[in-house]
Amino acid sequence: MIVGFANRVVRHTQVRRLGLIVTILFMNNLAVGAARSLFPVYIERDLGLSPAFTGALLSVETALGGIISVVAGAMADRLGHRLVLVIGIVGFSAGFLQFVTGVPWLLVLLAVILGLAHGMRSTAGQSYLLNASSQQSVGVATAAFFLGGTIGTAVSAAVAGPVIEAYGFGAYAVGGLVINIVPAVLTVCFLHDVRPTRRQSTGDRERSLREILVRREIFLMGGLRFFPTAFWGVWSLALPLLIFRATGSVLATALYGSAGMALSAIGQFTIGRWSDRVGRARPIFTVLGVQVIVSLVAAIAWEHPTFLVPAGILGVVGGWTMSVLVLGTVRDRTIENERGRVVGFIHALWSFGLLLGTLLAGVLLDLHPTIPLLFAALANVAALLIALRLFREVAPPATMSETHG
Repeated sequence: MIVGFANRVVRHTQVRRLGLIVTILFMNNLAVGAARSLFPVYIERDLGLSPAFTGALLSVETALGGIISVVAGAMADRLGHRLVLVIGIVGFSAGFLQFVTGVPWLLVLLAVILGLAHGMRSTAGQSYLLNASSQQSVGVATAAFFLGGTIGTAVSAAVAGPVIEAYGFGAYAVGGLVINIVPAVLTVCFLHDVRPTRRQSTGDRERSLREILVRREIFLMGGLRFFPTAFWGVWSLALPLLIFRATGSVLATALYGSAGMALSAIGQFTIGRWSDRVGRARPIFTVLGVQVIVSLVAAIAWEHPTFLVPAGILGVVGGWTMSVLVLGTVRDRTIENERGRVVGFIHALWSFGLLLGTLLAGVLLDLHPTIPLLFAALANVAALLIALRLFREVAPPATMSETHG
């Protein structure tokens, strides 16, 4: 009876922590989610600058987010998730300040700050999530975590459009700054750092960053994050454009995006629950196998919407579910006092994978669409080979002995 009561208390604590981090992420994305998609419009319409300038700013942001991630993870392990998460949330204010200045060098400076903020928020939020969830629930918990951000972004876009049309980008920026105060206050007042309640047999001495990163399974998990994200970088740029070219319809392209996001939400929970029951290996092999197939279908049938649209939607679902599966794998194979640094390393590789895929798609798409799509297929084949190697390794026993207070 005592054990059953203790288990119920632990589950209640985990649900409360999950609800809090999902709410914080939802409110933060409600404030900032529309900014990235609207930024190119602001640059072109209000400032009269070229898309190349926008691309350079977004590349700076992505690169800086990757560079800061490992440092942010070390800060989260040492100083706590709350501090790093608050810095990241407040740092997103730089994105709103971009909408009230037309000075190119200042836009670059703000892009640097925004990239650093993104890396800190993502690393702190994801490592907190992994520490707050159990090995048996991390798949569903991660799906809920990403869903909070997705819904926040969707609502943000729905509200921002009418506001900008009626009052301009300046009013949108002021409103976003005000709303963004809410997740910062929630984090400061209610989020408490998750610490190990007892020392693990393999964790009596805190490992250094170098000791963590030289472990083979850490590099394998990094590869499992990098290559599927490179696929996603190609997919997220190439598929909407190819569908528009094949159909000649903006509406068809918009419906493709809506269908992909809706099915991704379902897919994340379905795959997350499956992975909690059977482990991460089979779901990862399945998703990567599907991504290889849809990449080849798109490479062959890029002019035929009958094949291209379903393949594109499956690729979107696969891209989002891989985030759930990789974070679950990290949760399985790390201990609490190193998890922030590992998540930081993984997020850095996510950033650079996205940057590589996006740049390759942008350069190669007009040369011939088959080329970047074949690269997407090869990236998934590489990820499959890495997964085969990774899941031959046995997860460290320390992950099985963790308890949460």
